Amino acid sequence: MSAQGSAGAGADRGKEAVQLLAGVIDVGLEQAESLLRRMRGVLGRSDLHEVAADGQEELRARGELLLGRLAPAAESHLEAVARRAAASRRTSSDA
Repeated sequence: MSAQGSAGAGADRGKEAVQLLAGVIDVGLEQAESLLRRMRGVLGRSDLHEVAADGQEELRARGELLLGRLAPAAESHLEAVARRAAASRRTSSDA
């Protein structure tokens, strides 16, 4: 391939990258515009306080579900105390 041919291919790839980036930006702007329209509708509601409280409760429930899936369940304090007491009784009866 000649130097001009490889320079042309590089320019084509650069142009394609710019077009892809512009497309991503366009999609992002459309999403932001849609979100702003929805927010205007929500802010105009008379029951905004209830909507916000419902949204907060839903987010809390979603967070609880996510943490339940990702984090191991914490052992109850009383269960841990009972387990240690049982282990110490077994150890003292073995001796």
